[in-house]
Amino acid sequence: MKGADLTETLELDLELPDGPSDKDNITDWCLEQFHAHYGDHITKDDIWEYLYGVMHAPDWRERYKHDLQRNLPRVPLVPDFEAFRAAGRALMDLHVDYETVDEHPVTCLVDGEPDEGDADPSAYRIDKRMRWAKDGKETDRSVLEINHRCKLVDIPDEAHDYTVSGRTPIDWAIDSLRFKHDKPSGITDDPNRWHVWADEPFNLIRHLRRLIHVSVETARIVENLPPAMEN
Repeated sequence: MKGADLTETLELDLELPDGPSDKDNITDWCLEQFHAHYGDHITKDDIWEYLYGVMHAPDWRERYKHDLQRNLPRVPLVPDFEAFRAAGRALMDLHVDYETVDEHPVTCLVDGEPDEGDADPSAYRIDKRMRWAKDGKETDRSVLEINHRCKLVDIPDEAHDYTVSGRTPIDWAIDSLRFKHDKPSGITDDPNRWHVWADEPFNLIRHLRRLIHVSVETARIVENLPPAMEN
């Protein structure tokens, strides 16, 4: 443990398993450091949640942006452990359970009318590639066009604040949920036939709404984090 900007920092001492494991991967040494700093009530699960919260802190990510590309950055031992632990727990729940979280209440329009799954199933099918709407030459990221009949409208700006490897969850969905045909192999990848929404196509809309919810809630939690680093 070494002196640092805020209080102290740790260089992570984790045990990475070779394969699937039920080990917690937080070493006893690491637990001892947290006990010495915060008290014996801290558990290894608490540490994982704390780490997940810290690693979403904007100031921490900025401070260690180069280290994140090369090696393990240091983890600050902040004054308010519980704020980051609670945030980390909430973020874990969102990111692990993204397929079952609440749907963000964005409006689905089919043929220009609000719709909640009452249209014919073909209205929710991906034909070519989902895309953001255009307002003249400008991209309108408040409207996601599923196909020529169906769109999601009034998507909030906050849905674009959370990114994973430079792209939002919706951007990842646009790229992965598309009809693809590989000519050399003859293999066709048709997301409309995926079991998740093959029998109930409106589940695609529910899935996209959940991704928007994950993005908006993640942005809200991150915005309310206290500083992780001292300037």
